[in-house]
Amino acid sequence: MPLSIAVSESAMWVAGVVWCVNWLRSELNRGGHVPEPGHGPAGDVVSLVGTPLMAFWGISVISALASRAPVESIWELRDLFLWAAPLITYLAYQHPRMRNIGVRVFGVGIFVAILIGLGETVMAMQRGEMPGTYRPDGTLGHYMTYAGALMMAIPVLLTVQTGKTWLWHRIVAIGAVVLLGLTMTRSGWIGCFVGLLVWALSRFVRGQAPAEATPARPGRPWAVYGTVLFVVLIIGAIVLLSLAGPEALFSRGASIFSLDNPTNVDRLAMAAAGLRIIRAHPWLGIGPGLMGRVYPAWRVDWAVQETNPHLHNDILNIAAERGVLGLATWVWLMAAICLGAWRVLRYAGPLGEGGPEARAALAALAAFLTMGLFEYNFSDSEVVVILLFIVTLPFAASSGIAQARNATSDE
Repeated sequence: MPLSIAVSESAMWVAGVVWCVNWLRSELNRGGHVPEPGHGPAGDVVSLVGTPLMAFWGISVISALASRAPVESIWELRDLFLWAAPLITYLAYQHPRMRNIGVRVFGVGIFVAILIGLGETVMAMQRGEMPGTYRPDGTLGHYMTYAGALMMAIPVLLTVQTGKTWLWHRIVAIGAVVLLGLTMTRSGWIGCFVGLLVWALSRFVRGQAPAEATPARPGRPWAVYGTVLFVVLIIGAIVLLSLAGPEALFSRGASIFSLDNPTNVDRLAMAAAGLRIIRAHPWLGIGPGLMGRVYPAWRVDWAVQETNPHLHNDILNIAAERGVLGLATWVWLMAAICLGAWRVLRYAGPLGEGGPEARAALAALAAFLTMGLFEYNFSDSEVVVILLFIVTLPFAASSGIAQARNATSDE
């Protein structure tokens, strides 16, 4: 996923075919006996998440058919197929060992993406580009997409709690922070801060699972590990400051609050245009993917750009393109995902089975939604696929817990 959307989609569909073949074989060997499914800490996942998901895409299809350009709008809905990613993740990662493998492989992909982004930055410096003017895009084609992937990867890297790779994943997480800083993506910086805050606060949630289901914190030579992490953190800060430049970082951060910045002014103009569109098309919007076509007719006089492909805000763009009904189902879906992850965390605690994955899901979702206040990242396929992988992990853990319960009761 951190390297190529084409490769990740191909792997996803191959995994789906393999699962279907294995399912058919198991059904034939079962001889018609169907075991009673159980619900884990997340509850009935199909009802919790499936219902708002179908409602959102149902409203999206209706909005597309009712738009002024239904063919173009329907084509925009091809991203619907990306939502096979949570189904594949849910089916493949129910066992703790598989989740550990998946997270570690994801960490390897992030590490490679970091190296590529760092190489781009060094080559830009050799070409004589000034610090702060180059913005690495790594493996994902655009620096904002790259920043969104790195931002959400950080809490996933922190899910590794045991094993010899514990320290390594923390070091990669620091590297992700460094490259996120080099992208100069302010929305990614804010999203990363919110995500890490959620991750830190979720550590204090007490689990309700039996004591034997919650493993003790693994013993580690904290003096050695703490020293290594501190040294790597200092090195990361030095690398970031030397490659980006302290003045560039400071001025970029200060511009978040400046109304003299043209991008800030244009975002306000896009918000004003979006509110105009919502008032004119309140229920079903103008149709998915048509913002770039209609924006010039709705832009305000003080807008900077003549046209924009989207409104740089998830809430406004969804409401303008799919109407208030589409926005309501989208909020319902995001709330359902958050509720399911919270249930797993509340049951398992921060260290129990599924607990670290639930913490990562809540942190990544918070980062994604925060970044979505300034960018339309919900339309970014590479970012959405990574988000769906992350937020599905606690649901897969919930199903694994239910299966373990059923096996214990059968014995």
